[in-house]
Amino acid sequence: MNPGRRRRVAAAVFGISVLLGVGLLPPAQLTEAAWTDAERATATAGSVNVPEPISSTTPGCVASSAALGLNPKVTISWRVPSGATGYDLSVAEFGQVVTMGGPIVPITGTGLANVNTTGSSTAYVTVIDGALLSGLLGSSKTFGIRFTGPAGWKSDWLVSNPTMGLLGANPQCTTTTRASY
Repeated sequence: MNPGRRRRVAAAVFGISVLLGVGLLPPAQLTEAAWTDAERATATAGSVNVPEPISSTTPGCVASSAALGLNPKVTISWRVPSGATGYDLSVAEFGQVVTMGGPIVPITGTGLANVNTTGSSTAYVTVIDGALLSGLLGSSKTFGIRFTGPAGWKSDWLVSNPTMGLLGANPQCTTTTRASY
């Protein structure tokens, strides 16, 4: 027998033995899968809407500086929205944009020494000066104020965008809001 024919015969024998082996296996057992469970669960879900601070004057912020741009300041006038209870200065958080185009990040540590707030929930005045305004002359900054609510939820930011030209020329400030998340 030549080698080609031997391979074909071996392949045929192998194929027939596989078919016979599969045919001799017991069939899969039929099962009926069904279940019932009398238990029921209920839950309630709620949401928390933490109100953002709002401007209490128009304009909501003012940028200023002394002669030659010395001692720049940003004054932000804000309040708690009418009807919002449990929100005041004690749950307010102050932030700034550290890198241009980046998110607003909370001001912590020694930076808070440059954030001074007076007033009550119907009319707060926050003055930002000192090191937090370095680089403001000839450019712009972004500052924000938001509330922390129940379970750590945060409101949107009330955003102040002060700008000044070189040596404190043409100081301006606008306010908007920005999402916290």
